[in-house]
Amino acid sequence: MGGSGVQRSLKFAKYLRDFGWNPIIVCPEPGTYQFFDDSLSDELSKLDLEVHRVNANTPFHFFGKKKKSTGLITGFWANILRRLSKKIYFPDNKKGWISPACDEGLKIIRNNSIELIFSSGPPFSNHIIAERLSDVTGIPFVVDYRDLFTGNHFDESDSTSRVAKKSKIESQWLKKSAGAITLDETAQQKIKKIAGSNFLLSKVISHGFDPADFKNLSNSSLQYKSGKLNWLYSGLFYEGNQPDSFLKAMSILMKEYPEIKNDIHLHFQGGLDSRIQRLINELNLEKVVTNYGYLSHEESVANILRADILWMISNFSKNLKQIKSGKLFEYIGTNKPILGLVYQGEASKLLGNYRAGFIASPNNEVEISKEIYVIYQLWKSSKMPKPSSDFVDKFDRKKLTGDLASFFNSVIVK
Repeated sequence: MGGSGVQRSLKFAKYLRDFGWNPIIVCPEPGTYQFFDDSLSDELSKLDLEVHRVNANTPFHFFGKKKKSTGLITGFWANILRRLSKKIYFPDNKKGWISPACDEGLKIIRNNSIELIFSSGPPFSNHIIAERLSDVTGIPFVVDYRDLFTGNHFDESDSTSRVAKKSKIESQWLKKSAGAITLDETAQQKIKKIAGSNFLLSKVISHGFDPADFKNLSNSSLQYKSGKLNWLYSGLFYEGNQPDSFLKAMSILMKEYPEIKNDIHLHFQGGLDSRIQRLINELNLEKVVTNYGYLSHEESVANILRADILWMISNFSKNLKQIKSGKLFEYIGTNKPILGLVYQGEASKLLGNYRAGFIASPNNEVEISKEIYVIYQLWKSSKMPKPSSDFVDKFDRKKLTGDLASFFNSVIVK
């Protein structure tokens, strides 16, 4: 599948053998999904890992196991489908693969000397699979949280009864688990609270970037505008996390300083839906915008390396302190300046420590326009800040996998 969340599990699998762990992977057949990324499948095939694919009885496999892209569903229909899915499925709409995954997992365990079970969520059905396999075999399991389950940012409208149901099942798998991995300290504290006093081991292992992805790349498809400040947004725009404030801020700035329109170009890779395209036209920005649609990971990396400055937005709730964007870490790996439209929290801390980060409130168009102007002036005077190389090195995927392996080691000798 495409998307930044996929890369976390792929890179762990890629580097675990360097630290004494041999991963055996259980996953579903492809089915239907928004986007597929053949560059990631090619990377997996070169790793010579043992991969077991099972037929999964989920809505995404209704038409069979053959992969089929649907494109990103946003707006009204995304909201309707999410609400409908919650009414029908628990813990999520991937629950139909729990039984076949458990069956396959037991076969693998019978035929191999398995020391640990590791699950990454979402989907959180994965943690139930790990819990059940552990119950049957006695093998310890570790859960990895790429997002929160109870308190997830997409679930703010959950009913009281559903929240209670989620908390109960999550508390159960956490108490049974040998440990948990989270992306940041905020998430770590939240799951500790859910788990209660019986939960012992946890570790923060952030998203990261793979330096190997930045080498031997094919030619970039970025239509770089020479003599201009080339901005790039890489990734998808999800419901409730849209580029409106950034685009409106650009429009404000260009009206105040018309000459800037000749000095700036905005690149988007990941896809802009019809609503965003209409907004771009309404703001008279169509001549300074290039949309590349959805690109493979390999091509998108080549483009972010060519851009002058990268930007991201996280305009979920102010109370949401966790890092919600895997792209931020890949941005950091490029050593490019980054504008983060984020509230105060883990992401703003990261950008501050990066030293080449700029921050503005995600929904304050005037504040964003002022920060863009600061960046523009620094660029014009060739005074763009340089990032901290020591800080960047912390997010090397191989080093992060070494942290994961160390955690595994501590679990099995506990």
